[in-house]
Amino acid sequence: MTRRLMKKTLSSGLFKNLSRTLIRDAQVQGAQKTESRGVCGYTLSGEVCSATPACAGVNSADACPAYAGGIFQQPRSGFTLVEILIAIFILGLVMATVYASYSSVLKTTHEMEEELNLYKMARVSMDRMIKDLSSLQSYSGSFYLRAEKKSLDKYEFHSLSFWSASHLAFGENEEEGRPAAISYHVQEEDDRKSFSLWRADVADSKPDETKNAEGGFKICKNIDSFKLKFYDSSGTETDAWDSSSESGEQKGKMPAAIEIELFIVNPNDQEKSYKFMTKVFLPVQK
Repeated sequence: MTRRLMKKTLSSGLFKNLSRTLIRDAQVQGAQKTESRGVCGYTLSGEVCSATPACAGVNSADACPAYAGGIFQQPRSGFTLVEILIAIFILGLVMATVYASYSSVLKTTHEMEEELNLYKMARVSMDRMIKDLSSLQSYSGSFYLRAEKKSLDKYEFHSLSFWSASHLAFGENEEEGRPAAISYHVQEEDDRKSFSLWRADVADSKPDETKNAEGGFKICKNIDSFKLKFYDSSGTETDAWDSSSESGEQKGKMPAAIEIELFIVNPNDQEKSYKFMTKVFLPVQK
């Protein structure tokens, strides 16, 4: 009996010591894991572990601000003033780059539209002059065409008048294709800074220089130069023509060809005007 009692006593003592050792090891491991996660709370022994040195061994919210209700509160997330200013600065750089690119594209598009309108205006003017000259008419067996240079504010421009069956009807009772005295001349704009090309068209039964000297309508604006060159049947070039003169080479005759040069002001570069040129071969000779 005594031996059995002693064995039983020793077995129960060893079991208690072993249980205490296991519990203590579990507490230490739990505390270490809790510290590694940065969480503060009660352990099995009633002690408090903290991930911050300032709260080590503290189990009240009054002594440790990071502790509240036995649960560790992580610091609040947010942006500092310096971070906000840096973000605003970066946003400003991005917006400035986008605006510069947009302005450049918008400027290029605007310039292309201006050039397109300018080319369209020049093409319409050239086509109109070609149609008018290709419809020359004779009167009493002679042709009438007169070209000369005129000075406007220290600039020289050609003026051209002739008899042609290319009348444009703008009234209700008028008919197109009637013989008319047609003229092209340059006039100064009201701002006195630019010039424009005008076309006058007066229908009549015979040529009359006094009826088409002025008036008409504008067909091309911002003219920088309007030049004409005339070629006779032998290929001789001249810058003037008058079929009503007494000269045997031009009297009652038409030139074999007329070269038209039209220069329009470039709004983006005043020194480099747009140049348009064409040559009209007249189908009639006398």
